[in-house]
Amino acid sequence: MSAPAPARAESPRPTAIVRIADAGLIVACLSLAFGLLLVFFPVSFPRILLHSWQTGHLTMAMMVITLAVDASLYLRVTYRWSGRPTALAAACLGAMPILVAVGLSFLLQIVVSETVSTDMPNLQARVNEEILAHTYLGLVSGVFLPFLVIRLLQPLKAARSSRPA
Repeated sequence: MSAPAPARAESPRPTAIVRIADAGLIVACLSLAFGLLLVFFPVSFPRILLHSWQTGHLTMAMMVITLAVDASLYLRVTYRWSGRPTALAAACLGAMPILVAVGLSFLLQIVVSETVSTDMPNLQARVNEEILAHTYLGLVSGVFLPFLVIRLLQPLKAARSSRPA
């Protein structure tokens, strides 16, 4: 009788390491696109944002855009590093852009109501500026914050997995 053959040890694929530079590049491209839209469409682009805010579609659009950008960036990073996506990163990427967009929409409602309650000249232009600024900051933070959280949690996960059982 022969001895059983040892099981072939497959080396697990490494987990993807998310760098802040990856998210920074996408945020820079997003900022450039937002700026170019403002330069080439100075009246219609803010009007579209204002109309979508008034109809209640701006928050949903920000959630969809940030979730799509985050997911595509994370899949690109994992493909480039030949790593495997982790459940923690997927949960963070799924929840953080939505939480950021919803939280900033509440903040925008507060800011707009505060702006309307003050007696300022050219009130409509001020409200438009607030909506434009909060939309930009919401998109940038919705893309950047999930990757910042993932990056900050990676050393904790590495320390926990290197501890002996």
